[in-house]
Amino acid sequence: MNQEVLKPIIDTITREVIKRLKDRINEQKEQKKKLLLVFTGGTGNFDKVMSQLITLSQEYHFLALFTPAFEKAIGREKVRQDIEFEDVSKEGLYDALSKIDTVIFPTLTQNTAAKASIGIRDSLGSEALACGLLLKKKVIAVTDSIPLRSMPVAYGRMVGEILKRLEQLGVYMCEGEELSEILLKRNDSVSIKQAVNTTAAKESVSSEKLTQTEAFVFEEKNPVTADVIYKAALEGYERIILKPKTIVTPMAKDTAKDKKITIEWAVN
Repeated sequence: MNQEVLKPIIDTITREVIKRLKDRINEQKEQKKKLLLVFTGGTGNFDKVMSQLITLSQEYHFLALFTPAFEKAIGREKVRQDIEFEDVSKEGLYDALSKIDTVIFPTLTQNTAAKASIGIRDSLGSEALACGLLLKKKVIAVTDSIPLRSMPVAYGRMVGEILKRLEQLGVYMCEGEELSEILLKRNDSVSIKQAVNTTAAKESVSSEKLTQTEAFVFEEKNPVTADVIYKAALEGYERIILKPKTIVTPMAKDTAKDKKITIEWAVN
């Protein structure tokens, strides 16, 4: 056969191969669970956060919404260099929320947190956060762009109260390096069991020797939030015992310090 005869055949085969590859890629995307990423203007530990999203991309198909502040500070193309995502416009926010059950704020800013904590919804980020909570989605926020420890004490305490309020509303706070673990291990139920004597506590924490001080025993591997610490403090407990490798959010650590509650991990 000469080249003129072969060319149409080759073109047909090439188109069919490309079509099948595209179909396979689309099928793989459909099989992955979808989640919404909302990038606000934070830049703290951005590379570390992106490495976590790369890990999550093996399990999830990303929808991504970018605020004007993020576009100015970093830009979506920087994100596109590391992960694939489906663009979501301002107008497409509500449709995107209908397709997912988890919303992640990889670059939460103090501004967005402050607005959302008191119900202000006049920005793209605060509207997305409010809608996530109102629609009972899982909302996870990375706090690396809100450096409490480097703030003056009084100001840091004020910002800390904002983050604690968000936790009380149902937002899961974490540091960037914990993101994939907090999402992949998290489940919907959180149970706290009160150990009212040393014997009961021993049964819950294996062979660990406990003092006579009563303790909260946190039985799940869900991240421990400030709300859990508050509950322990209100009941008069001075210790909380966790399963091995249970994550404690930054706000929970600060609250435990403020309330003088000791956090301990059980030994396998």
